Amino acid sequence: MKNKYINPSGFTENLPNEQIVEDRLKKIIAEKAESFGYVHLETSSVEYMDTLVTNGEVTKEIFSIGRAQAEGENDEAERGLHFDLTVPFARYVAQNQGALTFPFRRYQIQKVWRGERPQKGRFREFYQADIDVVAQETLSPAFDAEVAKVMANTLNSFNIGKITIRVNNRKFLNGLLESIGIEMTDRVLQTIDKVDKIGRDGVSDILCNELQYSQETVDTLFSRLDNPINASDVENYLAEITSSNPNLDEGKTELKELFTSLSKINLENVNFVLDPKIARGLDYYTGNVFETTIDGFEKYGSICSGGRYANLASRFTNRNLPGVGLSIGLTRLLSILKEENLTDFSVKTNSQVVVCLLDNEQKDFSESAADYLREAGLNVETNQKASTPLGRQLDIAQEKGIPFALVCEKDRTFTLYEIQNQNKQTFDSLEGLAEKIKTG
Repeated sequence: MKNKYINPSGFTENLPNEQIVEDRLKKIIAEKAESFGYVHLETSSVEYMDTLVTNGEVTKEIFSIGRAQAEGENDEAERGLHFDLTVPFARYVAQNQGALTFPFRRYQIQKVWRGERPQKGRFREFYQADIDVVAQETLSPAFDAEVAKVMANTLNSFNIGKITIRVNNRKFLNGLLESIGIEMTDRVLQTIDKVDKIGRDGVSDILCNELQYSQETVDTLFSRLDNPINASDVENYLAEITSSNPNLDEGKTELKELFTSLSKINLENVNFVLDPKIARGLDYYTGNVFETTIDGFEKYGSICSGGRYANLASRFTNRNLPGVGLSIGLTRLLSILKEENLTDFSVKTNSQVVVCLLDNEQKDFSESAADYLREAGLNVETNQKASTPLGRQLDIAQEKGIPFALVCEKDRTFTLYEIQNQNKQTFDSLEGLAEKIKTG
């Protein structure tokens, strides 16, 4: 019999200190997206199965749902939980395009579900955070740089170390392949996209032995798929690649324009590079693509990825809806931050001050002081047990990461303790005390 006190594998639950970090990351995403004019959106967690399926097949990764008690004819099994935020967004835009103003900017932070085998860093239920901008018929290339700038500002504000955003262009990559005689197929792109996982030798083995390309052709390919190129060297790198291939030329033009815009983004912890090996998926992306890694922790793969697509909602409408977007696997990122201790997980509460209680006769006075501080905009918790010694109350505050503790004295003064440096200060009124807490 399974232990009834253990939740199912692949469904994460945070401890309070972990939840505080996750909430902080969500808040940063929202603030940065809104600062660029993106509007918050949520779509239904449940979609019709034919909305979720690809190529007419229901994959085992989709969680289907049904009613616990069917009443009459039941079609609930034809519905499932969304496995990403892109498909629901595509359906939403197609369904509501008459009510939306284009170009339409949105950000979305929701849970998604995938019925895959849970393992380290991969979950059945997880938060995903997306930003996208979509238009009708045409979307300016300037938006590629805009979504990159939104995410760069967001990741920089996470304060998790240095970040590298690797950029490529699907037209450029397709043109490179075509110019040396390699057919641009899903299998080829899948194989090239695995170079960081299985190495050059592994990719070469598949291309030569399974897909029957010559070693000379594969060597030529790798001479073109250079190591990442710094932003300052991109123009020279592209100038050295010549071909009459129209895909290649168009991809080069789009990359030049993008890197011209990215060069104006000056963030201490974010670096942009051109990486010609990035394929990002199969036939979904059609232009610039992005993958992001934390410097020194590339083994975890991309923490933020996405790109340009020619038509967001071709399955749902005849109207052309091009777009560009990026996505963060938030739950996966949180697991990396915990594993590598890349951010502070010591705080276990949002309280800024705890009001201690040393004598039950002071309880009403203490509660009124706490209410005053709350009205002043502070997060305040109160101790309800006067028998707990002051030293222990201060220790508990330190354990929870609360920076200040307040004692309401019998003479109607207030003693404020700074937990970290063990300083204390006496105030005659709460006004100055509140200001001290706010300013630290």
